[in-house]
Amino acid sequence: MTTTFSPSGHSSGALAAKRFDRLLKEIDAVIDGDESADRRISGGWKTFDDINAAAHAHVWDAYSIDLSVDAASYRRLAPREQAALKRVFGTIYRAESVVDDWMDRIVAAIPASSRDAEVVDGMGYDAMRTALRSQEHDERMHRGSLVRVATEVLRIPPNKVDHVAQRHNNFVAETLFAMFREYMEHLLRPGRSLEDVYTAIFIYGILSEDVVANSDVVIRRTKGGAIYDEFNLPGMKEGQTNVRRDEGRHVRIAVLATHRFLDEYDSAEATLLATCTTYMDVADTLLRQAKASHGLIDAHLRESYGPDVDSLYYYAMNMKRLAVRLDELGLRKGVADVKGRVATAVSEFTDKNGQPIIESPTALSRRLAPHLLRLASR
Repeated sequence: MTTTFSPSGHSSGALAAKRFDRLLKEIDAVIDGDESADRRISGGWKTFDDINAAAHAHVWDAYSIDLSVDAASYRRLAPREQAALKRVFGTIYRAESVVDDWMDRIVAAIPASSRDAEVVDGMGYDAMRTALRSQEHDERMHRGSLVRVATEVLRIPPNKVDHVAQRHNNFVAETLFAMFREYMEHLLRPGRSLEDVYTAIFIYGILSEDVVANSDVVIRRTKGGAIYDEFNLPGMKEGQTNVRRDEGRHVRIAVLATHRFLDEYDSAEATLLATCTTYMDVADTLLRQAKASHGLIDAHLRESYGPDVDSLYYYAMNMKRLAVRLDELGLRKGVADVKGRVATAVSEFTDKNGQPIIESPTALSRRLAPHLLRLASR
């Protein structure tokens, strides 16, 4: 069930509610539509064995997709359109490459089946490892397919792909990816506990892949237009359609693993809520930094995602998706925390008509923007 926010307990009262409802009504509908589409595919997946069967049923070859039409279409695009496509590429590639870097260590950290005790069929460690191993294959293939796009379509030299992708990604995602790496380095260290491994899977599959990466996909699809159709990029469209289906399966792996974590450890709920609190604190800080940039970050996000997407919209979409997943996991305190934070942010950064408050950056700040954003993402 999709969680619909409604403010309560805030001094801003009816005016805050009006602002809040106006901004989030569309986001609620977008998330609900995306969740419904996912449930039509994943609704029957109750165990890791179900997910493993689905992985076998949806095998595809990213390296055989024909990109010749895409390459020809890209050459015909205006410089501004080419830059827009590079921003899309940068965001997707960075997400894939960051998670791909850690998959082998997550798979290796799953304990042997001898650690299982009276586990329901299809939910044991062997089945979990098999599911994660299929995800490891997917992530490596997704990354490799995007290198093909970079070199064959965007004409980026192979040794420049990572640099170009990071330069075109948004600073919010880069900040969150840096946080992700720090978590993985700690949680997957030698001698880590099984609780740490479960926490790493939660951060990897839910916070990173679902809340951050899939929110990006949804925003682009609903606000940025059908760029693959508009620019005549059938190969990229085919690839990303298959990738999105894979990502839905990956999120299900993390959800099932997190359910098992909650079943096995009394401390799991407190650990997960503390992890989410850290993520939400960072998100709150990034939103306020963006609004303090006097329109610079909002302009950057609009150029990346579409004219209606400012830092508040980006924040609300990510937080809303987090609340939906926490609700599914039964972490009600986390849902309440998200609700309060989003209500406060919307009340603070919308005007009396419920419209986001967006400043226009000066000509000087626009010229300095690429340098400032690169510094902000470090």
